[in-house]
Amino acid sequence: MEPPAENLSVDHPHGLWTLVTTAISLVLLLVGGLLIQPRLVERRTRIDDQFILTPTEVAALPSETLVVVLDREDGQDQNDFKYKLLQLILQRSGQSYAMGFSTMIQSQDEAVEAISHGFDSQRNPLGLTVGVYGAGAALNQHLHPIEIPVAGGVLGLRAGWTYREELPALATIQEISDLQNIVLLQGLGWSDVEIFDAAGLRTYTARPEELFRLVDNRRVQLFPRGIAELEDEEPVVRASTSRTVLDPYLLIAYPFAGFFYVDPDNERLAQAIRSGFERAMQDGSYQELIDQTVFTPWLKKHLNLANRKVIVLNNPNAAEVLSAVQPGHWIVPWNKLLHGNMRHGEQLCTVQKLKALCD
Repeated sequence: MEPPAENLSVDHPHGLWTLVTTAISLVLLLVGGLLIQPRLVERRTRIDDQFILTPTEVAALPSETLVVVLDREDGQDQNDFKYKLLQLILQRSGQSYAMGFSTMIQSQDEAVEAISHGFDSQRNPLGLTVGVYGAGAALNQHLHPIEIPVAGGVLGLRAGWTYREELPALATIQEISDLQNIVLLQGLGWSDVEIFDAAGLRTYTARPEELFRLVDNRRVQLFPRGIAELEDEEPVVRASTSRTVLDPYLLIAYPFAGFFYVDPDNERLAQAIRSGFERAMQDGSYQELIDQTVFTPWLKKHLNLANRKVIVLNNPNAAEVLSAVQPGHWIVPWNKLLHGNMRHGEQLCTVQKLKALCD
């Protein structure tokens, strides 16, 4: 016989209450997540106001003051190498200047478009005047490049993250033809993919949040990264993966450089950056900054450059642009690398400007 209706709530009070409390908890978690998310984004993108240069502040500057508003990337602050380098350059330029990051973060395409319009407040509302971007012919058509590599070509030296069990196979790679037998990982839209394609290499591309998961799931064999990026990524690798390690055997090298870019009509700023950069190189302060912020003790220890096999690739899409760089402005000896005169890391360690990475 079916029990009386009034007994249903009496027989199962605990189960009903569990359903109710569970539903409430899920709603609270959802609402809490929506409330917290903007705070997380804000914390990731906010920096101290003293390092921001707003359009209002720019408008109040004397006309003779050089306005330097640097395009800001996500996670970038005053401790970033590019910010410190630009600050050093301006100090050496002898110009009166006001410098700071932009108030907001824009995509590179938006920032390039904004800088190209100079001080037009409608088309460049953040007042951007300078950015650091990978040198390329297409970019040179929109902006004026200062053709001195911001890190002397170090951006073109790549070591890779890999799955631990892939190490024996990577140890056998000696030539580009050997590298063609494995799958390399890169992010969607990264210019490195074109370089790898031109060399006949196989590349898998994915969104940034998927990259280390793909390495740790052994979907790819090697994830090449600029050597200056490795130290910042190591805590992420340690926290989010279980079998991912830094490959100790290979150094993939290809000519690559970031330039400072300004509005084509802003000749005064272009000249200040060029002259200040050259003076910083001449007085040794540029190399000192590289040694302190790029060639860190962590990188020296974990890169172990002297024991790496060097595999050199061409960068055909940027070859013409990079040919404008004066030989003395490179830290990396690209001529020797491209001509096959350097095939081992120990040879790179004999280069004076790279010694801090090896000694």
